[in-house]
Amino acid sequence: MNNNFYSFFGLVIFICFLSGVAFAQTAYVTDRLQLSVHEAANTSGKPFAKLKSGDQVQILEENRYYAKVKLADGRRGWVKKAYLVSDKPAVLVVDLVTNERDQAVNELQALRTGLSKREAEISRVEAEVQAREELAAAEVEELAKLRQENVELNSKLEAYGFSVPGNLFLVAVFVSLIAGCLVAWWVFDYRSRLRHGGFRIR
Repeated sequence: MNNNFYSFFGLVIFICFLSGVAFAQTAYVTDRLQLSVHEAANTSGKPFAKLKSGDQVQILEENRYYAKVKLADGRRGWVKKAYLVSDKPAVLVVDLVTNERDQAVNELQALRTGLSKREAEISRVEAEVQAREELAAAEVEELAKLRQENVELNSKLEAYGFSVPGNLFLVAVFVSLIAGCLVAWWVFDYRSRLRHGGFRIR
């Protein structure tokens, strides 16, 4: 009976322990702080200003527990000395690191933008160069074709160098016929006059 009771009791404790572990949440304590500023070197009076973590002050005077400080706006008062440190608090360090990170991200974005613009410019120049190369290739091909046509025309000109064009040939034939007729008539007339004593018979 006692063994069963202890076993049951131990099981209940184990289940409660597991439940506690299952519902436990991790939490962190913030380092943000508000420090009251008083007119006297104690906390009896009502504070006239509040300082938050990271605010900068100038220490003018101090005793065992309090320090007289000058605020950024020129006012002076007493605060608890234990909450003043010479090193920058974590909140300022975090802000500084965050600002540096944001600046680095902005610079990286600017570099990426500049790189994108340069890549676009390079692509444009490459396309222009390719277009010019294609145009030059077309011009070279056209020049080669013109040279070939010129060679063919020169060959034809050499082949017909000693030949007479058709129109000129017809004119020459017509002139030859006219000249032949005139010469034949003159010879016939000359011989006729010789036979008739120099007289022309009509």
